[in-house]
Amino acid sequence: MSIAPSITINETSGITFLNIDNAVATAQISLYGGHILSFIPKSDNVERLWLSPHAYMNGEKPIRGGIPVCWPWFSDDHGREKGELPAHGFLRSQVWQLKSSEDTDRGTVIVLTPAFTRADGFEYDCQVTLEIVVGSALTVNLTTTNTGIVPFIYNTALHTYFEIPDINHVELKGLKGSYKDKTENFAVKQTPEPYRLNQETDRIHSDAAEQLMLFNRNEKHTQINSAGHDSIVVWNPWQSAASISDMDAFGFKQMICVETAVTSGRKVEPGEAHTLTQIIS
Repeated sequence: MSIAPSITINETSGITFLNIDNAVATAQISLYGGHILSFIPKSDNVERLWLSPHAYMNGEKPIRGGIPVCWPWFSDDHGREKGELPAHGFLRSQVWQLKSSEDTDRGTVIVLTPAFTRADGFEYDCQVTLEIVVGSALTVNLTTTNTGIVPFIYNTALHTYFEIPDINHVELKGLKGSYKDKTENFAVKQTPEPYRLNQETDRIHSDAAEQLMLFNRNEKHTQINSAGHDSIVVWNPWQSAASISDMDAFGFKQMICVETAVTSGRKVEPGEAHTLTQIIS
């Protein structure tokens, strides 16, 4: 298989990284976890993704930051006791394979597949592909195809960590309606206006907004487009970051997770495919 000219490959501490540098953007992808670590459009040279300086980059634990792939369940919603199965599923802690790459008019197109999709907690026949397009925008398509003879239900998310200058001056626009507050035992609350964070936040918004905007001091910082989702999850650990081993105690000030997600279960019939999409610009 030939590698696209815009891609260079290096290996550090047993992890293989794809480094993309084309006419419109740079990016970095870890094959451990099928994990996008960086995306910088050359139009403004501003990093869109936050990566913890204390992230485990040796395969010992899932990487903290970037875009973790949550599949086939979200959080600990796997039907077992908490901790019995890995949080957010088992794709983010395995080595993915590079199936193809090419430079196109859209940008650098990369297709990855996980080593396996059947494991304890999800024993169905399916195929998962992650298509990443590094262009003037970053397009991420996570496609699950049912290759078996029975339907299955799964949850999934692109758990994106966005880098921001200061959480105290960031506003998220585009959400409405109610959300479930995980910090208060899933209490149902109304989306605030303006939408700013000032405490630990873990919210599942049932409003599957197709376009969201992050503003910093009233200036556009990042646009987030989504498709194939049923919810948007917003997360920031705030001062609880001090208890997270792979995160700086004050790291919460430079990040906000805005996740394109399926949290209410997506049924996939035999022969059917479902794609979760997030586009970042």
